Amino acid sequence: MTSFGVVMPRFLRSLSFLLAAFLVVQFASPAHAQANRRTLSQVSQLILKSYKLLSEEKNTKAARAECEKAQAIEARTKDQFVSAAVDVCFGDVADHEGKPIEACEHYDAALKEFEAVPAKHSAHRTLKTHINVTEGKRMTLGCGA
Repeated sequence: MTSFGVVMPRFLRSLSFLLAAFLVVQFASPAHAQANRRTLSQVSQLILKSYKLLSEEKNTKAARAECEKAQAIEARTKDQFVSAAVDVCFGDVADHEGKPIEACEHYDAALKEFEAVPAKHSAHRTLKTHINVTEGKRMTLGCGA
């Protein structure tokens, strides 16, 4: 495999993860059935920490723990956008653990959650990007149809 073939999947993972975390914070505005700005910021920080643990320290156990903290917050909010971001977090951990089937399952769940985000959600206009990135991760892993 060429160096481009190795670097590109890493780049896509990095870009998509950071984009998701950034957008969770940037497009958080109070609205019906949405997590508040503080909650979105907390989840975003946990997801960013998880990514740092994966990319810089290769510590999947600690990264998974950060995803679990984000999941505990998400469970109280029931925000579908946040739920999808948490599933992407778990998918990224599974991918780094060399568990492509588990990663694909999380990415599939994230796609369903992204598609269920209400039209009035503050992050709705960014959903196409999130969906495309998550589908790219599935393609990189060779997830089934």
